[in-house]
Amino acid sequence: MSDTPITPRGLPTDDLGRALSEIMEHVDAAGWGQSPSVFALVPTALLTERVPGVIADDGSVFTPVEEECPDLDEFLATAWWPDSVEGAAVAMEIVVADPESEDDTVPRYTVADHDDAGTDTEIARLVVGVLRNGTDLALLRPASGETPELLTHPQLATELRAALHGTFAPDAPGS
Repeated sequence: MSDTPITPRGLPTDDLGRALSEIMEHVDAAGWGQSPSVFALVPTALLTERVPGVIADDGSVFTPVEEECPDLDEFLATAWWPDSVEGAAVAMEIVVADPESEDDTVPRYTVADHDDAGTDTEIARLVVGVLRNGTDLALLRPASGETPELLTHPQLATELRAALHGTFAPDAPGS
């Protein structure tokens, strides 16, 4: 389990965890069957300063701003963030399979194609976020159950975490 503090509702309480939980609630509200979404994590104080009256300062350190993303792979390969963006997140539906061996406790996943979900798999929503300072977190919510719990693991979605960190690489244009 991660060192991230968790509330009784199962939501992380650190700044990145709060932003990812907000994203999870946002995409959950739209239901299942969505394409992947990308979010810039912008300091709330910066947004309230630049666009007063539009964004309420609710105490959140980061405000998720949804970005257009017709192709996630292309976006991750070419994106770079301006200095005003402190983090980025991706929300996507995945198919989760059981670990391949007894020694491996991290579930395997692929991007969800609801037609391909079998009896040994489960549909879930994955929200992964990174900050410019190197902090990262992944949250997983299974689709099954009346009140699906929110899960996290330090080895969950390591490839996606790395790809998101790459969008803050020092060799990116404008850095």
